[in-house]
Amino acid sequence: MDATKTQKAEQPGAAGLLAGQQGGTKALPFAKMAEVAFWGTVLWGLVRAAAHYLNFTPYGVEAFARPILGTARANSWAGIGLGTLVLFVETFLAVMVYSLVFGRIRLWWIGLLYGLILLAVAGFFFRIGNWNQATLSTELAWYLSFGLFVGMTISLERSDKA
Repeated sequence: MDATKTQKAEQPGAAGLLAGQQGGTKALPFAKMAEVAFWGTVLWGLVRAAAHYLNFTPYGVEAFARPILGTARANSWAGIGLGTLVLFVETFLAVMVYSLVFGRIRLWWIGLLYGLILLAVAGFFFRIGNWNQATLSTELAWYLSFGLFVGMTISLERSDKA
């Protein structure tokens, strides 16, 4: 009789959680979000720098500093440093928003959808209508993979916590 009680207790509930687990919508701890944002900045900053170096996109890491420094001064070491800092802040905000809005959903393609949303927001600021096909495809791939990284990392962190 104990075996059936154990099996029933381990069956997923309506929310996809095992019985006995708390299913709050709380975000990840600040330190964990900062860690994910740091590694996201390192990884996707290097990917963006490589894509810019190989002339796949005109937007390198320094493009994130253009609103602050302007176009002329963004192409300097200060622009790269400030762009990396701005990318970290944007990545942290992206992780925080995903954690709060989509954090409980455990579907891998939600990260792709989130990447499309981020592309639409970035495209508004970087004038997506003026992009050629090569830039559009590179930025689409970068944002889709970035959204997938954020989504899958948050899902993994939440499932490890549970």
